[in-house]
Amino acid sequence: MSRCLVIGMPNVGKTCFTLNFAEYLGLKQIRMTIKQPAGYMATYTYEIDEAREELISPEPNRTRSLYSVNLELPLRKSKGSLTLIDSCGLADGIHPDYEVRRAMAQTIRKIRESEIVLHLIDLSKIIENEEMKIPLIDQMIMNYISSYQAYAILANKIDLKGTERGIKFLKKELEKVLIIPISALYQMGFREVKSFVWRNL
Repeated sequence: MSRCLVIGMPNVGKTCFTLNFAEYLGLKQIRMTIKQPAGYMATYTYEIDEAREELISPEPNRTRSLYSVNLELPLRKSKGSLTLIDSCGLADGIHPDYEVRRAMAQTIRKIRESEIVLHLIDLSKIIENEEMKIPLIDQMIMNYISSYQAYAILANKIDLKGTERGIKFLKKELEKVLIIPISALYQMGFREVKSFVWRNL
């Protein structure tokens, strides 16, 4: 079973994407295995709506563990198996909270163990200044990952006004990287994400 890590800065929509992608693939109920930074594991069963209410938050670093869900990807007459892993958001500098620092280290370790990496980038953050730029932590993630894994950038929040500029900017700056525009909230672009993941199982 291939492992697919969802990675990015805090509050870019990683948990929203993970849950909504599971729903897009037909799950109404999910079993999530939670691996704490200390190493112990627990499994919880949620209805999708219940999971959204419990796990998604506007507060940064709500996710402080690795959350994984096993999925099947139907495509034509075949099926592929995938473990989709939600992770703690990565940020610049040294976080003051020890638990968050430990969860970030856990996320970084998981990169090497994952066959596929989906890197969410918040388009609204890129276009908020007239002089657009890719946040430093996202640049560091790209440099660390892109050369040796099945890697794609999910340019999130295409449902917001003006984000077309951000997509054009990313495609110009990152010509050699696959960029898939999505809305994690409204499940836009998920067909293309499914195709990418399927090709790399």
